[in-house]
Amino acid sequence: MVEALLLGNAAVAKRLLTFVTIFASLQQVVAQNTQNTTDPCICQAETGDELSLPLWASLPIIGFLVMLSGLFSGLTLGLMGLDVIGLQIVQKGDDKELARCAERIAPIREHGNQLLCTLLLGNVAVNSALSILTADIASGLVGFLVSTALIVVFGEILPQAACSRYALQVGARTVPIVRFLMMLFFIITKPMSIILDWMLGREVGTIHSRTELMEMLKLQISLGAVDAEEGKIAQQVAEGALSFRDKQVGDIMTPLEDAYFLSSDTKLGYDSIREIFETGYSRIPIYGRDKHEYRGLLYTKDLMLADPEDEMKVGDFIQIFSRKVETFFEETKLVQCLNAFKKGGTHMGLVRKAITTIDVNPRFEIVGVLTLEDIVEEIIQEEIVDETDVYVDVDRRLKIGGRDTTNFNLGVFNPIWRSRGDKLSLEEVNAISAHLMRTAFTAGSNCSLKYETITWLVGEADVQNLSRSAPVGLNPCDTDWIYRRGQLANRCTLVLQGRLGAIVGHESFRTENGAFSLLARDAMFEKPFKPDFCAFLSTPKVRVLSIKKDLFRRAQELDKDPSLLEQAKKTQVLAPSRKRWTYGGREAFEDQSGSPREPMSPTLSSRRPSQRSLWGERTAL
Repeated sequence: MVEALLLGNAAVAKRLLTFVTIFASLQQVVAQNTQNTTDPCICQAETGDELSLPLWASLPIIGFLVMLSGLFSGLTLGLMGLDVIGLQIVQKGDDKELARCAERIAPIREHGNQLLCTLLLGNVAVNSALSILTADIASGLVGFLVSTALIVVFGEILPQAACSRYALQVGARTVPIVRFLMMLFFIITKPMSIILDWMLGREVGTIHSRTELMEMLKLQISLGAVDAEEGKIAQQVAEGALSFRDKQVGDIMTPLEDAYFLSSDTKLGYDSIREIFETGYSRIPIYGRDKHEYRGLLYTKDLMLADPEDEMKVGDFIQIFSRKVETFFEETKLVQCLNAFKKGGTHMGLVRKAITTIDVNPRFEIVGVLTLEDIVEEIIQEEIVDETDVYVDVDRRLKIGGRDTTNFNLGVFNPIWRSRGDKLSLEEVNAISAHLMRTAFTAGSNCSLKYETITWLVGEADVQNLSRSAPVGLNPCDTDWIYRRGQLANRCTLVLQGRLGAIVGHESFRTENGAFSLLARDAMFEKPFKPDFCAFLSTPKVRVLSIKKDLFRRAQELDKDPSLLEQAKKTQVLAPSRKRWTYGGREAFEDQSGSPREPMSPTLSSRRPSQRSLWGERTAL
């Protein structure tokens, strides 16, 4: 508004200047005509006494004054039309030449009122002198017409048209002249500028409202400042950035009924970890009795330290990390939430609401969840979808196209026995055989075997999935015991999944035996074996490989005769009741019904005897 008022004053002053010049010319014409009609003698006498310049000197001076008039007129429109804020924008723009021009003009443009007074004063003085000289050369109506034509055409129209189009370039090149004029007229213009500053206030540039900024952005995009795609994104971001400051948490939060929570009693087993992964969330709030009782925050990345076989409660697991969460209210501004998230404590906040009814004690209830992603989406005015998201918009339950048909290979999150039962894959056979060759059947020991023999032995051994009857943490039941101290045992046990607990020594020292732990290896030898320890199922599910003494003896016989070993492996493959696969050839064979088998991943299936037949009759403690 101040700039518009200043420009208005400049325009009014220029118009007044033109009218004053024309009026002075007319007054001279009238005065000369009056003198010529009343007393020609006196007029001739006075004319002869005046000091006038010769024609050869007047014409160059008139030309110079016309140039100065044009300069003052053009600079008044050009420099005063440059906004202070606009100059700052141009200085930081991409056009280096215009940036240098704006940088040169900015110091003198900051003194707006003094610059205006200087240019108007010079323009008035030059136009007045021009009128006087032209009146001396061509008196009467001719002088009036000549001076008016010179001022309007060469002092107003042409310079203003040029300076309005090339204000920065012309203004930058005339900065030394303007500085000299400001110093020349300092005594007169400085007091005038101080009075204007006091009356109108100091010039601060044009400040646009939010609506005006958006309209300016749209106009620049429509004029081709950027391409259409970039312009669309810029417009979205600008609208979001300008509008999100007035928005509150309640406008964009995820309601409580749509948020994903976990109970603190949830056990971090295979099923729950898989469920957490499939939801696609990176942070999950944990509640106690209900969703209004917040207990803590679970980061999905923390689950890399969780053992699914432990089935630890998530309420206990989150105590290890003590993750924090922000707390907001529905009326909180998004700017405050963004500042809180920027501190790096957490990027999730719970939205609470105070309940202050008369019948109940004052309390807070959770009504929703807010994340940093929600605020960013509000700024860019578009939903952000990453590779693990299931919904585009949780509130409207809009799913991502194609995610329903995506087949994630999540088999690693399940215990192997849940997918294969009592079968071993080729990879499992090779891994188990390599392990047993290094630990149990090493070369030079009394039970050494070749690698091919060990693979046959592992394929023939029993794979058993066992379930613990007693709850974890309590004493084992009778059916949970695998070995008893002092009782005969005719097989050794290799733990594949889960853990077996053991009670060792006279002090009854307890140990845990996890995957690839081998128990009772000496049970495969000729002499009877009585373990000096007790072993029991320690986890809810345990998968073991059991090698009987008779099977080990058969393996020792085959190890001495390669032909018998090869024949045994062929018999193992072709036995229809067992549905075995070859180890090396990976061929498919027909089953008992004659139906062809697909050549999928070769697996070894084995008989699955009952728990009682596997371990024999068990006695109570």
